[in-house]
Amino acid sequence: MKRLVLVFTLIFCASFLPEIKAQDQNGNITVLIGPLRNSKGHLLISLFNSADKFPDDASGAVKSKKVKVDKTNQKIIFDNVPFGEYAIVFLHDENDSGDMDTNMMGIPQEGYGASNNAVNTFSAPKYKEAKFRLSSANTTQSLKVYY
Repeated sequence: MKRLVLVFTLIFCASFLPEIKAQDQNGNITVLIGPLRNSKGHLLISLFNSADKFPDDASGAVKSKKVKVDKTNQKIIFDNVPFGEYAIVFLHDENDSGDMDTNMMGIPQEGYGASNNAVNTFSAPKYKEAKFRLSSANTTQSLKVYY
């Protein structure tokens, strides 16, 4: 019984101790995209932390941004991102349709790309090819645009 009282007393006292926080394990991802063929429309860019829904469904992304294109080389920053494994995919939505425009054969008519420049000729980028690791305060991904 004495041990039980002692345990509860220690738990009660411990609840008043200041919270001890682990060091922040977050960083920033700077994404450089270019050259774009014009300054029309928006860039739709998504950051994924798993292959689930990559690259087609932005609802599966950890973070997404829609950025007005104002020059042919763009810089986008995802800040306060927890350390881990990620992949990026983007679309230069020139006509602001919200979707990738394709021709009758399904070939993209607007610019697109992925981290590690993991673009395949006849299929969408694969997560395992596009993934990279965020393990420091800042990292940069330079992405080519494929038209």
